[in-house]
Amino acid sequence: MNADEFKKIREGLNLSREEVAKLLGLSGYMYVSNIENGLRNPNKLAIKLLRYLSSMTNSRATKFIEEINKF
Repeated sequence: MNADEFKKIREGLNLSREEVAKLLGLSGYMYVSNIENGLRNPNKLAIKLLRYLSSMTNSRATKFIEEINKF
């Protein structure tokens, strides 16, 4: 997954950088910013999760994210 795909999926899910960081268990805004600027790469699990979420309708993805954020 390249930086543009990561950002496109995040924006398509209407998530802020902070929200994606929380979802993926990353340290915060700057970590996501570094991924989107090509300075870091997301791990394989993060890639799979984001691609899975992007394949869903927005309402289904939102429900999934709400559920996973409970843990």
